[in-house]
Amino acid sequence: MKRTAWCLTAVAAASLVASTTQAQPAEAAAKEIGAYLDRLEKLGFAGSVVISKAGRPILAAGYGLADRERGIPWGPGTVSTIGSITKQFTGAAILALVESGALSVEDPISKYFPAVPEDKRNITLYHLLTHSSGIVDLEGLDDWDPIDREEFIRRAMEQELAFEPGSAYEYSNAGFSLLGAIIEQLTQKSWEEYVRERLFLPAGMYETGYILPQWGEGDLAQGYRGGERWGTVLERPLAEDGPYWVLRANGGVYSNAWDMVRWGQALLNGGPHGGPLSERSMETSWSPHFDEGGGDSFYGYGWVVREVAGHKVITHNGGNGILFADMAIVPDAELVMVIQTNVVADFGLAGRLLEQIGSRLLLGEELPSVPDRAATAPPNLDRLAGVYDLEGGGALQVTVDGDELAVEAEGREGFAALLSTRAVDAGRGRRLTERIDGIVSAYLAGDWSPLWEAYGLSTPLEQLASRGRSRLSAAAKRNGSLRGHEVLGTAFRDGRDVTLARIDFEHGEVYRAYVWDPDEEEKLLGVSGRGLDHILHVLPEEGGSFASWDGRTGESRPVRVEPVAGGGMRLRIGDLEAIGRL
Repeated sequence: MKRTAWCLTAVAAASLVASTTQAQPAEAAAKEIGAYLDRLEKLGFAGSVVISKAGRPILAAGYGLADRERGIPWGPGTVSTIGSITKQFTGAAILALVESGALSVEDPISKYFPAVPEDKRNITLYHLLTHSSGIVDLEGLDDWDPIDREEFIRRAMEQELAFEPGSAYEYSNAGFSLLGAIIEQLTQKSWEEYVRERLFLPAGMYETGYILPQWGEGDLAQGYRGGERWGTVLERPLAEDGPYWVLRANGGVYSNAWDMVRWGQALLNGGPHGGPLSERSMETSWSPHFDEGGGDSFYGYGWVVREVAGHKVITHNGGNGILFADMAIVPDAELVMVIQTNVVADFGLAGRLLEQIGSRLLLGEELPSVPDRAATAPPNLDRLAGVYDLEGGGALQVTVDGDELAVEAEGREGFAALLSTRAVDAGRGRRLTERIDGIVSAYLAGDWSPLWEAYGLSTPLEQLASRGRSRLSAAAKRNGSLRGHEVLGTAFRDGRDVTLARIDFEHGEVYRAYVWDPDEEEKLLGVSGRGLDHILHVLPEEGGSFASWDGRTGESRPVRVEPVAGGGMRLRIGDLEAIGRL
């Protein structure tokens, strides 16, 4: 349930600082946003979007299906997990206990937990709230492991700290679960019982919680990945009073967009105007306590806080890679935005919709251009299939996939040509591809040191290896035994270079996109499970034209397939040209 990196990036935050008087009226912008989402729905987006301005909804709609098996559409009342947005409820609960005199954020955790080791005795509740305690997520466990409260606390106390408390920042789900344990000990209630009584019900949030709301059949969104049903968090192993402790108090809460907008509005009404917390508590919660690492994004008490040109943006997102939610509050614009989706595994653009919507709503910026997908496939689509040779080497294989075309590269030269969005550096591409080939070969054999070296030794080797082993183990559980791998090639993208590797299992495959700093020779920035699609999807548009579409990035290029003199066909994808084999 870790907060993903894309939630209101620097570009997004900068887009949310203009005065509303500089943009078009909110209602007109919301109408354009709705039309944009309608077009995205035809491209595969499914979810709900609610935007509230000065306490009044200006857009509230659902798109696509929340439950494909039953044919149930999304709506603002559809219930789905909000992931790590849960953390700010734990932060608010701690502040509520501060207001009642039950605790102080400066209390050491040794006040609440027995036998705290020497290295952890200086950890305070403040450190847990701001991800600055040095406690990291428990090794070898996932969200559904049946770990009770006492076992969780014991393991957290035994595990080595990542750094001296208060000296650094590292996002920690475990830290918020420890806060949840303190809440339960002090209130003698489950985390959900206390938070529901103290926060949810007073704000009119009757559909929010772990297991206590009376959700009806068909209320919950089902998650999907690769066209297959994943289901809901509630189908996973749960304790009698909610999730086990790897997830409790840091993620996993279910809610809907209406409830979350009510919550955002309640926070805006805090202090002397009412609301769940006092004015002092709200100021503390939304203060920039710890730098997240880039100098322009800070962590509050379960919220991310940005200060740009004098305007404050309060935000958080969360999800499990399948179900996803995003929320932002802009206090001086009286704006609350909430997005929920069940297709983020296959439609990565959903993770950046909040950024696009905020830019349009406050700055009047144009929304991205996306294909207007035709309702029916054009006739004779089969005649466009075949192999098309590229002038610089490699080829493109075009096949028909339902009512669209699928374009896949043959060879690493073809991969770079098809998937790059800027000039290809063939020599650099070979070096990066070969290095990833060596790295993947090594870690599949149990040696994580080449990957550690590519990261510049910035993460402890054993920590890197532990996380990597956990990911491989999870993939093997889903797909069977490991069979091997192939590195498809390197693409030169805007702002990054990406090398894509495919790891083959008995019953499936997993893709890993390795992201490089384009301005340095071989500096690895990170790895993503869905950072680049190796297949380019070409869709028929209304009016008879074609356009490519990548639901992960939102990228689209015009596509033409036309006859050439002497027979055969020419394929044009943006500036790329290939000639069909006769």
